[in-house]
Amino acid sequence: MSTSTTSEISSLLETLTTSLDVFKAELVRQHFPEPSLLTSRPHAIDDPSYVTPPRMYEARRVAVSSLDRLRLLLESPAEALAVSCIASGEIQGVRLAAELGLHEVLADAQNPEEGEDVRVVAVKTRTDAPKLVNRGWFRETKAGWFANNRRSHMLQKGSKGYHCAKDMSFYMNNAIDKLPEAMTHPDESFRMSRNPERTAWNIYANSDLPFFGPRSWLSDKPGEAERFALGMGGYGVASDNGVTYDVPWMDFVKGKDAIVDVGGGQGTLCCALAAAYPEVKFVVQDLPATREAAEKYIASRGVAGRVIFEEQDFFEPNRRRGTGRYVFLMQKVLHDWSDEEGARILSNILDGESQMFIIDLIIPPTTVSPDGPSVKESLATVDIQGPYKPIPSPPFIPNDFGDMHRIAHSINICLISLCNSFERTYADMENMVRLAGMRIKTVTTTR
Repeated sequence: MSTSTTSEISSLLETLTTSLDVFKAELVRQHFPEPSLLTSRPHAIDDPSYVTPPRMYEARRVAVSSLDRLRLLLESPAEALAVSCIASGEIQGVRLAAELGLHEVLADAQNPEEGEDVRVVAVKTRTDAPKLVNRGWFRETKAGWFANNRRSHMLQKGSKGYHCAKDMSFYMNNAIDKLPEAMTHPDESFRMSRNPERTAWNIYANSDLPFFGPRSWLSDKPGEAERFALGMGGYGVASDNGVTYDVPWMDFVKGKDAIVDVGGGQGTLCCALAAAYPEVKFVVQDLPATREAAEKYIASRGVAGRVIFEEQDFFEPNRRRGTGRYVFLMQKVLHDWSDEEGARILSNILDGESQMFIIDLIIPPTTVSPDGPSVKESLATVDIQGPYKPIPSPPFIPNDFGDMHRIAHSINICLISLCNSFERTYADMENMVRLAGMRIKTVTTTR
């Protein structure tokens, strides 16, 4: 039981109210209406190209975290357990909705605000009266009639969200589904192994190949590397804007020939950076199996003249090493590998004329304290449009802001399931970099 004399509910309610007031003020400042759950039209702040101003971002982050903590205080533990036990239904429902093209069916309704009769949906999707995802992914406008909402627009066919729901979900959830079996495997050498060939994914795929690498399950199965690259591009939709606009790229590229994204997949990040910084040249490096998807994506973004693709196995010496002055970039790559393998990858890249920039999640402590600055004081210090700087957690809000950091902890489980790897703490990252003969010079926090 908490020893604090302060009411957690009252404190969190005050934090929630204050952060919502700031969020609403930001909407007014930008001449936006409030979001609504009663319309099929997307809101302006839902556009993937929209960059949330720092103060608005922090207000939303605090509000969502406050709601999460209040839910934990108010909910029945028994009901929470029951919901968790069937949570996979939502995951598979979202994936199915994307694969069936449900967004398009509802968008094509005669009146998109009213939606479509579920019987018509069944005919158009050639399924047996599909059960639409509850949990806020669609709207039931009247009994048996369903329409799109803000969330469901993320499932529009061909969009980043579509590939996240359809492709990334396939890999992650099939692997996680086998994690209990892997961690209770009767063979102790299997369940205690950190080997990337002895994972939950290996059980699912009935394969002895690691998931990643030049000789891997992805490279061995035609089309899978391209599919995974599309899924990763979709997964990045939640963080790409922060990486694009919160990192001082122009400072990094002064005197450099190009930014080289090692293990860059289809080039999602480089294309976003190329659109924001037209004077910079970019190179996307990845395995040969990714070339087709990368060149197609780069061309679709209209930046083929400034973003090129190169074949590169990052376990081999980098072809650009020693040939110029570059900013080498690795985004969400090193977390797939052990400290030793990560150090080996880094050692193959950097020379004295270049810089290394690592983009990975850092796992902070999840501790909670009744103390801390009030959110009103903290938000007042955040610039409306200036450089992003996170505020400290308010009283009773976890150090990692709880639900707002859920992606990092969820990805951690995915990494364990796919390749026996983990997201790193700052100390873990320092250790890997030190093994490569390097040191961390600076850390940039992004939205």
